[in-house]
Amino acid sequence: MTYTLPTTEEKSSYVEEKFDEIAQKYDRFNDVITFGMHRYWKRFVVRQTGLRPDEKCLDLCCGTGDISREVLRQHPECKVTGLDFSVEMLKIAESKSSRNSNIQYLQGDAMKIPLPEANFDAVTIGYGLRNVPDINGCLLEILRVLKPGGVLVSLDVGKVRLPIIAELNNFYFFRIVPLIGNLLMPGQEMFQYLPHSSLEYPNQELLKRMMLETGFKQVDIHDFVFGASTVHVAYKPTNN
Repeated sequence: MTYTLPTTEEKSSYVEEKFDEIAQKYDRFNDVITFGMHRYWKRFVVRQTGLRPDEKCLDLCCGTGDISREVLRQHPECKVTGLDFSVEMLKIAESKSSRNSNIQYLQGDAMKIPLPEANFDAVTIGYGLRNVPDINGCLLEILRVLKPGGVLVSLDVGKVRLPIIAELNNFYFFRIVPLIGNLLMPGQEMFQYLPHSSLEYPNQELLKRMMLETGFKQVDIHDFVFGASTVHVAYKPTNN
């Protein structure tokens, strides 16, 4: 059966609806398809924030709160806001956080972040930029809410450069990953969306260029698994 990606106009409502549907199995799915490595990558994301005591972090597209909780684990004196479209994902995130934790979860749109400008020292986003309808627009919103000198750390899929490895990665991502998803939730098309959405997502260098053109002053790239997974670390100028 051929899978067709949602249009730009449909994407926001599609992502919100489908992530609600898979919320209960999402963490298990990530553990299986990455062999648990996504947890290491998320720890790496948080280390790149360089947060100091009492600073504030926005975990955008926070899902079930893995990165939000990791920020607090590494930086227990920081204040964390987790924002996501999906109510069901947020319910799980809240259930995994202690009552007295410094994490506040909000439902909201990454394209229209319902928070003041220059409010955060760091913004993290794990597998979220790929799901917004307009990457440039989302980057501008992130710049708006970051304080001057603040940092964006984004974890997402990347493009493998070595041809043979790229073929193996594509076979795994487009054949095996949907199969695993179908075993967890039979008939759920979101597990087809996840690999297919990578086709339109920019490669590492193009995304870096987009970040610089949006207004970030410096962007560093960190590849994992030959580039199949990648982290971008981008800094807002101090004079913005």
